[in-house]
Amino acid sequence: MTSTGAIRRVGLFSAPMLSAPARSWPIGAAITMVLGALMTSLFTRSFGIALADIRGAYGLSIDEGAWLSTITNAAQLITAPAIPMAVAIFGPRPVLGMAGGAFVLSTLLAPLATAPWMVFALHLTMGVALGCFVPAALALIFANLPPRYWLIALGLYSARLTFALHGGVSSSGWMVETLGWQAIYWLGTALGVAFLLLAHVSFARQPMKDSLWARTNKGEVAMFCLGLTLIFTGLDQGNRLDWLESGVIVVLLAGGLILLAGAVIWQFLSPLPFAHPDTMLKHNVFLALAISLCFAFTTVATSLLIPGFLATIGHLKAVQSGAALFWIDAVQIAVIPLSIWTIRRGYLRLTLAGGFVLVMAGCWLGADVTHLWRGDDFALASALIGAGNGAVLLTFIALAIANSRREELVNLAAYIQIVRIVGPEFGLAMVSTFLRKQEAAHATAIGLHIDLPRLAALVKGESLATLAATVSREAHVLAIADGYRLCLWAALTGLALTLFLKRTPPHPLARFEA
Repeated sequence: MTSTGAIRRVGLFSAPMLSAPARSWPIGAAITMVLGALMTSLFTRSFGIALADIRGAYGLSIDEGAWLSTITNAAQLITAPAIPMAVAIFGPRPVLGMAGGAFVLSTLLAPLATAPWMVFALHLTMGVALGCFVPAALALIFANLPPRYWLIALGLYSARLTFALHGGVSSSGWMVETLGWQAIYWLGTALGVAFLLLAHVSFARQPMKDSLWARTNKGEVAMFCLGLTLIFTGLDQGNRLDWLESGVIVVLLAGGLILLAGAVIWQFLSPLPFAHPDTMLKHNVFLALAISLCFAFTTVATSLLIPGFLATIGHLKAVQSGAALFWIDAVQIAVIPLSIWTIRRGYLRLTLAGGFVLVMAGCWLGADVTHLWRGDDFALASALIGAGNGAVLLTFIALAIANSRREELVNLAAYIQIVRIVGPEFGLAMVSTFLRKQEAAHATAIGLHIDLPRLAALVKGESLATLAATVSREAHVLAIADGYRLCLWAALTGLALTLFLKRTPPHPLARFEA
């Protein structure tokens, strides 16, 4: 029987997830959850790319459109950290059935909404539902598949992020241009229906664990989820509202940090915590989470810098940016089998280091960007960055798993939501702010070398307008180059952290460490 000390360290809700429920279909369960994770990433990315069209269709202001995006994404954190707990208590069938049903209904009705309150309510429902799929995917993959298949499932898990992050740009543009903005939602409806059908045949009914529910400290869960939601909201709106110059951002970030810190401290003091943080404090697991923060910055090199450059300088629509982003998807998907092969042989540190070196090489090439570059000019840089990020993503997930006991994996699935949602948002917010400030600085520096009064006496107003546009263009290009250098330093930091990793203990994911 598990001792009280062991329960405190492992967490109350890990034990019920250690084995798959009777009469379930393990392979079908894994496929179902990978589809759910793909649905989450693809909808989130497509919605973000098509936000301007969606905002115009709903008749929302720029400010309302920004808050609509924030609510849709932040709402995922209301449920995401608690989903492993909910699956352990109620079973996967009712939890995922309710989430899938809510997502199908909200995406089906969203294009028909007329009043702003209806639009915001439906998107809040979408976000809450989307927050259920990815954490449940990790927990149920661990519970339904033997360890020797985990890497394959995690490879598919990482591939769906790659496809959604970059393929979502061109697919979103194509849907808006060809089928209309409503297709963004109705594609989600179709994927949601397929998810529900697979979940129905893959998961058996389980009785509710009333004793676990009675012993749950709901306050810990509420503080943890609400704290992360407030932090995400502050990060998402921070660049637009100028960070600490806005009282709203200060309140959101301070309140979120206080709630999150209180929830984590409570886990150490509670006799039966819902997910004990002790797993995160292991040397290699902690470093894997730190490396994932570096990864959050390096992904911006392809998810933000390239589409932003092609839209601003190349004046290309989203559907036209697909040629530049195709290489990222192709090489990341191609590198996953190679990464699985090296990880299975225990070369985790070597795979991780090699990935960061490739990212650094791609960022070094990208730093030479000029205003003449178009999609094909980014091909080599994006291919290198894509290959490197593909190897890094799968390896740091495998590293965290290989250094955790099986009974700790559900705890890992709960806390990894900080890495999965808040980490990328932090990287995106920091790089966006960095680009904005660097563009302003470069525009000022270029302007110092132009004698505007003398120039005004020599040329017409139209030429001055052309000159102003040229200065703005070059300032933006220089800021993009600085963005690539920032991502290069993030990759170098990740490479340095790799040097401090210790040997991985024997594990089905890594039989020996080189």
